[in-house]
Amino acid sequence: MDVTALAALAMIGSAMAHSVMTLFTKQAKDTLVFRAVTIVLCVPVCLPLAIILPFPGWEVWRFLLLGAAIIWAFNMFLIAAFQRGEMNLVYPVMRGAAPAMAGLFAFFFLDETLSLIAIIGLATASGAIVAFAWPEKNGVPKAAALGFALSAAVMTAGYTVVDASGVRAAGDPILYAVWFFLLSAVTMSLTAIARRGRRIVTAALQELPGSAKSMIFNLATYTLALYAYSIAPVAPMAALRETSIVFGAVLAALVLKEPFGLRRGVLALILAGGLALLQLG
Repeated sequence: MDVTALAALAMIGSAMAHSVMTLFTKQAKDTLVFRAVTIVLCVPVCLPLAIILPFPGWEVWRFLLLGAAIIWAFNMFLIAAFQRGEMNLVYPVMRGAAPAMAGLFAFFFLDETLSLIAIIGLATASGAIVAFAWPEKNGVPKAAALGFALSAAVMTAGYTVVDASGVRAAGDPILYAVWFFLLSAVTMSLTAIARRGRRIVTAALQELPGSAKSMIFNLATYTLALYAYSIAPVAPMAALRETSIVFGAVLAALVLKEPFGLRRGVLALILAGGLALLQLG
């Protein structure tokens, strides 16, 4: 199988896993604790691998540390956006704006270039995903919610390029993913403890069942994405991952009984067309 096609399949798998993880996050009562417990549950899986695999050198650690800081900020913006707006408003914006930003970051920092067709495809795909956020009925998008969503998109674009650089420096997606999850477990658990105080144990036990299921998809979405970034250009892979919006909309319709609607069906087709152009470029 062609390397690009293999990377695309991995990224579609990452998108599907991400949409399921997001569904679990939406159902959580305490999003901060839910995210923290989900990451902490990855530690028993990652710690044995960290012992077996070679210890990363500084050329990898500089990306791990920067990536851990950016992903922590992303989680904080995501939580703030979810607290202020509906998922069908903020999630498409935070995921849809990220591919274009990732493409720009990759252009400036990784010396990756895009053809005119790929640029048109990237713009079409990003525009279609952002359009998912427009209200179905009369209503004005909440400025604060959208502000946090756009901030999360900036963080997504940032950690996409940082992690792509880091996994290429490591030469092993599993090695990089293992230390990413261990670092994130530290930052997210300390944040949850600081924010919730004595209530952390009760809240963590409450979120444990959902977090245990989400953990599997969290490991899958990140590891598959790292693998794709390690063998293919960042911009088209980042855009392909954002098909999670479409998978998420389908899951919301089936599981949460939220209407998909004709408008979103048309946008899904436009999104697919944009991604096709991106792959052709």
